[in-house]
Parts: sequence; structure tokens; C-alpha cells
Amino acid sequence: MSNDHSSQPDTLNSAERASIDASVAAPVILFFGTAIFWLLVGSVFELISAIKLVWPCFLDGFGLLTYGRTSIVSINALAYGWATPAAIGIGLWLTARLCRVQLDGTKILIAAGIIWNIGTFVGVAGILIGDNTSISHLNFPGYSTHILLLSFILIAIWAIITFNQRQSGPLYVSQWFLVAGFFSFPWLFATASQLLVWKPLQASAQPAIAAWFAGGFFNLWLAPMGLAAAFYLIPKTIGRSISSQHLSLLAFWSILLFGAWSGTSRLIGGPLPAWMVSVGVAASVMMIIPALAVAINLHLTLDGHYAPMSWSPALRFTITGVSMLVFTWVLTAINSLPAVNSITNFSDLTRALNLLGYYGFFSMTAFGAIYYILPRLTGKEWPSSGLISLHFWLATIGVLLGVTVLILGGLIQGFALQDIGVTFRSSMDFIFPFRFVAALAALLILGANLAFALVFAGLHWSLRRPGTAPALIAVREENSQEPVAV
Repeated sequence: MSNDHSSQPDTLNSAERASIDASVAAPVILFFGTAIFWLLVGSVFELISAIKLVWPCFLDGFGLLTYGRTSIVSINALAYGWATPAAIGIGLWLTARLCRVQLDGTKILIAAGIIWNIGTFVGVAGILIGDNTSISHLNFPGYSTHILLLSFILIAIWAIITFNQRQSGPLYVSQWFLVAGFFSFPWLFATASQLLVWKPLQASAQPAIAAWFAGGFFNLWLAPMGLAAAFYLIPKTIGRSISSQHLSLLAFWSILLFGAWSGTSRLIGGPLPAWMVSVGVAASVMMIIPALAVAINLHLTLDGHYAPMSWSPALRFTITGVSMLVFTWVLTAINSLPAVNSITNFSDLTRALNLLGYYGFFSMTAFGAIYYILPRLTGKEWPSSGLISLHFWLATIGVLLGVTVLILGGLIQGFALQDIGVTFRSSMDFIFPFRFVAALAALLILGANLAFALVFAGLHWSLRRPGTAPALIAVREENSQEPVAV
């Protein structure tokens, strides 16, 4: 067990925690509430897209709901409406807690949250009316991205000021990832928007920049914010410090070094310099390093202390999410190998990796963080342990089922496309049952998200009936710091 103070949970007393939580409550709840709304919107459009791949005539009488629009709306609504606001809300709370200062500038953050949602709405509407940039993970029209960047600049300024006002002492592991995420996103988003949307470069340079942004969006924005939550919540819940600071440092710096470059591996065979694609392949393979570092470090931290998973939804979701991040990086590394990529590049396996990373890792980790944070902001218990369990199992089964069938279907599809004796239509027929099951998985995920929204609404409106057992606290270990965390 590490004795380095930078790996220890915060030492605030209950009164200090309560005052900090009260100061940050309004903007964090705003970001979480709007994020859940967009989570439902994105999930509905994802289900529609999955059904259209099985039954192309579904809703074919509505021009706004063609597959080319619904699939892009689902990706961007989940990326900018759900994942990014959820990451911001988690980051705001963790920053205030770990810097051990009360929040100043609440009105600025609330304004930033409102502006962000206006930008997201304008972007989604723009895609639905056909104003789409056709750039992966940056499909919103330019007039929307200006609004989003303005909002995040306000948030980043607050984060810098709060970090500068922090109480003296060593930085906790989560703070490394928070700083990396809060600085990386505006850099990635502003650079890609300027070069691809506002004043586009020549066409030959655009694919490399788009791939760099897509890789950076996940590896330098969502992954650090999700890991920041994991490295805070797991020690707090089980009452143990992070096992190894050296492994934490290895994971942190390897993510920063290889994260953004890994995106260009998806351009194998494209009209790009060979060195650029080779760097992307090498970076994707090297992402196995942070995957192993995170997995080993958290396993050593949790060694013999998995019992709280039975009563802590935060720990249950977080461990599941981090496990899926490890698999995401490993599978991405395998898929980036030229021999494998030549078969899978234009198959459903790409959809499997996106589902595993964006929902399996980030969404599950964000769910865990929200389950941990909101009772501390509201002073109320979660209203239904049954709905929380339903949420967990529907989400977990939906992700595992969807990823499994998309990988299997993608491999069959890829080999069929390689066979000159198989027509393209036949390759689609081969994967029909897999896409059908993937649509069922999308339905399970939508059900999970609806359960989560109901739990959130129940907490917000105090719908828990007197005398029911609390959802957060059922059985506690004696060494758990959870009883004093509120």
C-alpha cells in the first residue's frame, strides 16, 4: 500500500464537505439533469438507427428521420449532450472537493450550462434539417460549435481559478486527470473546429485532423474524466488509498503521450503518408500500457475489498466501467493491426468499439459518480434500490450483448467483404441476425437509461416512501469511509 499522501482520499471533515457541496450543488445538478435528458434523446435516436439497419422502411415517411440523420444525432447527442455535461458536472464537484475550497462563480457556471444546452439543441436541430459537417464526432454545424466553445471557456476559466485557489498540499491522483481533461478538451475542440468547420483546410489534410480529434475526444477528454472519478470513488468507498502511485503516473503520462495519436490508426489504407498511419497504429498498441497500469493498480487497491459492491451502486458501476475501458483499449489495439484492420475497418466491429468505450466505460463510470455525488448535494437518499439494480443489469447486459453480437457480426461481415465470390447484398444478409440482436441490446440500454432517469427524478422530487430501505447504504464494511463521506 502506498504511503504517498497524493494517493490518499481527502481529509475534509463532515462540516467542510457539506459546505463545499452546498456551494457547488446548483451548477452540478444542472449539468447532471440536462445530461440525463440528452442521454434519453440520444438513446431513442440510437434505437431508431439500430431498427433501421434491420428494417430500413421503419419511419421512412419522415424525411428528418433518415438513417443518415438519426445515427449522427445519436452519436453527437450522446457525446455533447450527455457525456460532456456529465463529465463537466463530475469535474466541477471533484475539483471543489479535492481543492478543498468552496465554489465561487456559481452564476457563471449556471450560465455556461444553459449556453451549452442551447448549443447542443442548435447542433442537433442543424443535423436533423440536413446541415451536417460529415466529420466524425464533430457533426454539429459551425454556428453551434461557436456556442459550445464559449460555454466551455467559461467553465475552464472557473476550473483554473479554483485550482489556483486550492489549499496547499500534494495533488491527489484524480486532480492530474481533471487538469488533463479540462485543458485537453478546449484545445482539441477549438483546433478541430477551426481547421475543419470554421475555416477548413484543403481536403487532403482533413481526414488526419478528424481522426486526431476523434481519438483525442475519447482518450484525452472522456477517459481522463472517467478515471478521475474512478480514482476518487473507489478509495473513498472501500476506505483504502490507491495502491501504487507509480502505476498511476505510468497510466497518466502514457494516456497523454499516446491518446490523441491513436486516432489515425482508423485511416489504414487511406490517402495519407505512411508514417502518419504507422504512428497511429503504434500509439493504439501502446495504449495497452495505461490499460494494464489502470487494471493492475485498481485490482491491487480493491484486493479483498469487493464486498461493498453489494451495497454501493457507485462502486458497482465504476468498477464495471473501468473494466470495460481496459477491454476497449486492448480491443482497439488489436483492431489497429493492419492484418486485422483490413478485415474489420468497414464492418460493425467499429460500432462495437464505440459502444464499449462510450457507453460501456464512460457512461457506466459516470452513472457510478452520479450515484455517489447527488445524495451529498441534495442531502437525500436514493428512492429505489430496485430501480438502481434494474438500471445496472439492463445497462450491463445491453452493453455486453451489443458488443458481442457486433463483434461477431463485424468479423463475418469483414470476411464476406474480402471474398470476391460474395456479393455485398449477401454480406448484409449474413449479419442480419446479429444486427437484430444489436437492436434488442439498444432497447435494453434505453430501458436502463429510463430507469436511471426515474431514479434521478425520484431523488429530485423526494418520492421515497417513509420506511423504505435506503438504496445507498445496506451493509457496510467497518473500514469503509462511506459513513463519514456525507
